Amino acid sequence: MELSGIELRYLISEINSKITSEYYVSSIIAVTRDSFLFRMHHSTEPDITLMLSVRGIWLTKFKFNQVEESDLISIIRPEVERAKIEAIQQSGSERIITTRFRHFDGKSRIIVAELFGVGNIILCDEKMQILAILNPIEVRHRVLKRGHKYFPPPTRGTDVLDITLEQLQIMRNSTDTKDLDVLRWLGRNISIPKKFVEEIVRRAGITAPNIGQLSDDDMSSIYTVIKELVADISTGSHEALVIVGDDGKARDVVAIPTTNIPSLKPIPTTSMRTAHSYMEAVDEVLANEITDRHSNSKTTDIDKRIAILQHDVAEQNKAKEEVISKATVIRKIANDLMAISFGGINNNFDDDSLKEFLGSNSVRIIIEKGRKYLEVLGERVPTADSSLAKISSLLFGRAKELERGCISIEDAKAKLQTQLGNLRNQTTAIQDKIVIKEQIAKEWYERYRWFITSEGLLAIGGRDASSNSAIIRKHLTEEDIVFHAEVHGSPFFILKDAKQVSEISASRMEVAQATVSFSRAWKDGLSSADAYWVEPSQIKRGAPTGQFLPRGSFVIEGRRNYIKGIEIKLSVGLIRSYSHYVLACGPTNAIKKRSVVYSQLLPGGMDPNSVAKKIKTDLVKAAYTNPNAKDDTNAQLADFTKSISIGDFIRAIPTGHSKIFLTEKGEGEKSSLAKPKIDEQSN
Repeated sequence: MELSGIELRYLISEINSKITSEYYVSSIIAVTRDSFLFRMHHSTEPDITLMLSVRGIWLTKFKFNQVEESDLISIIRPEVERAKIEAIQQSGSERIITTRFRHFDGKSRIIVAELFGVGNIILCDEKMQILAILNPIEVRHRVLKRGHKYFPPPTRGTDVLDITLEQLQIMRNSTDTKDLDVLRWLGRNISIPKKFVEEIVRRAGITAPNIGQLSDDDMSSIYTVIKELVADISTGSHEALVIVGDDGKARDVVAIPTTNIPSLKPIPTTSMRTAHSYMEAVDEVLANEITDRHSNSKTTDIDKRIAILQHDVAEQNKAKEEVISKATVIRKIANDLMAISFGGINNNFDDDSLKEFLGSNSVRIIIEKGRKYLEVLGERVPTADSSLAKISSLLFGRAKELERGCISIEDAKAKLQTQLGNLRNQTTAIQDKIVIKEQIAKEWYERYRWFITSEGLLAIGGRDASSNSAIIRKHLTEEDIVFHAEVHGSPFFILKDAKQVSEISASRMEVAQATVSFSRAWKDGLSSADAYWVEPSQIKRGAPTGQFLPRGSFVIEGRRNYIKGIEIKLSVGLIRSYSHYVLACGPTNAIKKRSVVYSQLLPGGMDPNSVAKKIKTDLVKAAYTNPNAKDDTNAQLADFTKSISIGDFIRAIPTGHSKIFLTEKGEGEKSSLAKPKIDEQSN
């Protein structure tokens, strides 16, 4: 698939509408030497992953593994990471993308992606001096290499976005060759792909074979259709259709309705499907192209060796068939000769009936060095002083020798099959490394400790000093209340929209339990501890004059509302959220109500790594035996649980040793996780 300039225009517009000024680059990954993933982070919005490649630019929902080293990434990372995307621009309809990054200190960096030819990725400073380049260029009209200033290539044809009716008419009148085909004429003079040129002529109803026969009305129709087509594609008002290959993978995207593209009419409807959006369709197709292209490059040598071995195995099979066939023929002739000997003919090769039998079976009598032999399919046995019965016995022996030879052929074939299997395993390993997986979009609060209370309110807590500071500074509003524990190493927890519930509500008790359970009390093996809650106005973010506050600490003024003797206990469970599951850890009452399956935890017992493995195993078993779910739902839940890494379980559970008290089904199978009411403001 090759993106045109007007298709890029739509993609860039969509990207700019999603990546606001508050997003910054948290990390960059080189998937291949010419394809880079930019992970964009926002304090309150879901993270976004942007793919920039010599194939195009798009937002991706897939998780890629690095499949190829890139020297360019080591230069791009320190220059661009932690910077905000200031602008993504395209010059007209040219296939050149300019992405400007700005750091907090005002320093700018620019990445230029050229999507024509072999493609190029170029890193420049704010003055467009080249700092790094994927493919250096030195041609007549420009030089692109480190230290030189970046210049775009000369434009080819009139930009389709800026063309006027007068320009079209001038082009027609100034063309010397009046018998030039209309399609060729448009393709040469307007920067637009051939597939769209064909569509323009079709929609405009042009019947004139050459430009010399184009009337002013024809020119007006062509101009109107060009503008309509460009608007249709660049605004994404069309339905996105994906062309599927024989392997079931998405291979191309139709930017305009298929009935309007003559070249696509033969494609059966079973080879096409609708995508949710043009961006998603491009993501799927180009992701497949990247992985397939580099999978093929990595396995080319192995594929050649596999082909050689497959040929050798075929030759061994052929040799075995030939040996078995020869042995069968020799054994039959031996049987027939034995029968003839019983008829009274004994080693009389002058007998007419024996001669006739030998001739009809291609058996020859040959004499070599004065000795006479009977030859059957190249196998010889001596005939001198031997009866037909003896000759027959010798032939039987030769057939057995040939059949025993099949064993050595099978041994050789087995060795070849082993080598073939090893090479195929190498190919599979490479393909498994390159495989892409769909990322599950996470809510902003999933970067903290979080759970939904039994009353449906969102509670978020800090994991460390940095996130303690973040939740108070960015997410605390006047409608919330703040929890802390009288324990060293206690996190801050915020109960969102807590003003709507009473002071003795289940939600407040649950957040208090989470606060003490995620504190140092768990690691110390305590069975209970005290927590308190305060109003947002009681939290002072600055230290008193002359004092210092460590990071993640705040001054609390006024009365503290204590909840004493809280049992230290948590549960970790799988909650159905929209179209997927999420792993959550919190108080048992809250987790049990919303989880499909869950495990209760108490302090003490196994180390985090061991208990995480045990929780995962127990939840998989519980998923398969969940009576509230259909069989396919059980399998889906179990598969999802298996896909969760041990690291994710460790991240969810409290710090310190834990023991599993109970694993069972929860109450949340029949209703998915309702999206909690959250405040999207940030201070």
